Amino acid sequence: MNQRLRPHRFLACLALLLGACAAVPPGTLRDADHPLAGRLWDVAAQSYIDQGELLRRAESAEALLLGETHDNAEHHRLQLLVLQARLAAGARPALLMEQFDTDQQAAMDEARRSGKDLAPLMRGWDWPHYRPLVAQAIAAGLPLQAANLPRTATRPIVREGYSTLAAGEVQRLALERVWDEPRQKYMAGLIEASHCGMVNPQLRDGLVRAQRLRDATLADAALGGLEHGVVFILGRGHARRDVGVPLYLAARRPGTRVLSVGLVEVDAGKTAPMQYETDRIGADVPYDIIWFTPRAERPDPCLAFGK
Repeated sequence: MNQRLRPHRFLACLALLLGACAAVPPGTLRDADHPLAGRLWDVAAQSYIDQGELLRRAESAEALLLGETHDNAEHHRLQLLVLQARLAAGARPALLMEQFDTDQQAAMDEARRSGKDLAPLMRGWDWPHYRPLVAQAIAAGLPLQAANLPRTATRPIVREGYSTLAAGEVQRLALERVWDEPRQKYMAGLIEASHCGMVNPQLRDGLVRAQRLRDATLADAALGGLEHGVVFILGRGHARRDVGVPLYLAARRPGTRVLSVGLVEVDAGKTAPMQYETDRIGADVPYDIIWFTPRAERPDPCLAFGK
C-alpha cells in the first residue's frame, strides 16, 4: 500500500493525534471480573498495594498525575475518587486538565466568576466524562487550570519544526535536553502504531515533535502550582515517567516529587501485572503505580484509516 498520505488523509491523521485522542462515545465496560481489575501494582517494587497506600503516597506528591484512557468511564470515576480523597485529607491542590487549552484560561476564569457553564470551552472531548471533576473543583474552590497546547500552536511544529517557536523556547522547555535516540525510536513507533502504519516518515517525525512539545507544555503548566500541589488529569502516555510530563518536570525542577499513576485497561489474555506496560526507555519505570481497570468497548481505530 502506498505510504504517502493524500491531503485529506493527512488532515485526518493530524486531527486524530492533535485532537488529544478525542473520546469515542463511552461503551460498555467489559472484563470487570478479570483477576487484575481494580488492583494496584507498584511497578518498581513489583508488588500489589491497596488504595490506602496510594493515597498515603499522594499526600507527599507535589504533582499527582492520573493518566487515563480518555473514553473509559471507570478511569474518570477513579480520578474523582482520588481528588475527593485529597480534599478530605485537607489538601487544596490545583486541578490541571489536558482537556482545556492554555489559550482558554482567561475564558475559564471569567466563566467561573460569572457562574457560566464551562462545557462550551471543552473542545473535542466528551464533557460528561469530565463534568464531575470540574464541578468538584469549583465546589471546593480549587484552582482550575488549562494545560494543553492549542492546536493552532501545534500545526506549525508538525510541518516546519521547532524553528517556529519563539526565541529561547526550546531551551526553556528542555525540549532537546531530555531527548535521545531511544526516546525518539519509542515515540516514532508509537505514532506509527496509533496511525495503523499509514503514516509516512516525514509526517511521523512531525507528529513526534508535536507530542514532545505537548508534554513539555503540560509540564510547564504544572510548574506554577507545585507549592500547593497539583492533581493532573491527562492521557496515560503523557503521565509516563520515561517520555512524558515527569521527564520535563525533572529537567526543569530537579527533585520535584511526582507520583505517576497509570490507569491501565486489562486484557483478557494477560493475567500477570508484569505483562503490561513492558516498553520502557532505560532504567525508568513507566509509572510509579498501575491501577488496573475494566476495558471500555470501542470500535477498531484503524477503521478510520480505511483498514
